[in-house]
Amino acid sequence: MTVSRRFKLVVGAGLFAVVFLAACCAGSLAWFHFGNPTNTCASCHEMTGVHSAWSQSSHRTLHCRNCHGGSLTLDVHALRAHVRRVAQHFVRSPDQLIRLAERDVLGLQKACRACHPQSFADWERGRHSATYARIFLNTAHNQNEQPAADCLRCHGMFFDGYIEDLVTPISTTGPWALKDATKASQPAIPCLACHQVHTPAAAGLQSAFLYVRREQASIAAGLLPITPITQGDHSVKVSPDARQRLCAQCHAPNAFREQRSRMDRTPSGVHEGLSCLDCHSPHSNSFKGSCAACHPSDSHCGLEVEKMDTTFLSTGSRHNIHFVACGDCHNGQRPAKRN
Repeated sequence: MTVSRRFKLVVGAGLFAVVFLAACCAGSLAWFHFGNPTNTCASCHEMTGVHSAWSQSSHRTLHCRNCHGGSLTLDVHALRAHVRRVAQHFVRSPDQLIRLAERDVLGLQKACRACHPQSFADWERGRHSATYARIFLNTAHNQNEQPAADCLRCHGMFFDGYIEDLVTPISTTGPWALKDATKASQPAIPCLACHQVHTPAAAGLQSAFLYVRREQASIAAGLLPITPITQGDHSVKVSPDARQRLCAQCHAPNAFREQRSRMDRTPSGVHEGLSCLDCHSPHSNSFKGSCAACHPSDSHCGLEVEKMDTTFLSTGSRHNIHFVACGDCHNGQRPAKRN
């Protein structure tokens, strides 16, 4: 066999091998991108529990790639994450669970917006869409209480790092700045702070979840404890609504569970026993029209409820709508009903 013929055979065999491997790779990638998740994603034992939850959720008609990106996605970060997970499959301990990085969570928000545009728009209008800059560069707050690790429990629960990696300086003197300037416009309380994508469909309105930063896990609101609240020497009636238990994890009282302490907003007075969601919209937190939903146009006093001197009318009122009682305006007495 001449050198020329041998060279052609070697080159031809090499090209055939390259084409064959390329076809196998393309076919495999297409299979994982378009195939049934039962035969693709769920083929890895790490995904068994996640796939089982997804198959019972309201999102079970969506393919995994709709939220996480597939093997043919143009999202370089998603591709790197997928390759990293494949590599971890062979090197990590069997009990180590897969976690979403903050960048993954922000990517998922795009999928949330695509399917839930109204809820997403409501969230954007509400205070829970606050950015890292708005929370951690608040001069008045930082001067009163310096940034601390516990801040990330409610604001920045998906942040990949410690408080020292986010804001500087850790003091009450300032001036403060974010170490990563790109985080300034990122939301500190994303959708997954209160939601879990793989929630069972039967959960309905009780499907609210709390993402616990320390545990790196989402806990169903129904499994959260009801926080006992005290007002002086007696207990305040707390709504059994599971969604309020979620609210109370961040809008919480001090260590003694005293009403009105810290961030507590547990209703008392004339509104004792009501749930947060009785007045506030779940995504925008708006309370517009909440009075009219329960009250007639006027009260027992003959006054229009929405025009009474409370924080519903004006944030400058000394009568907080969460705690206002009849006696606050009637010399400590409950007024008699009109005839």
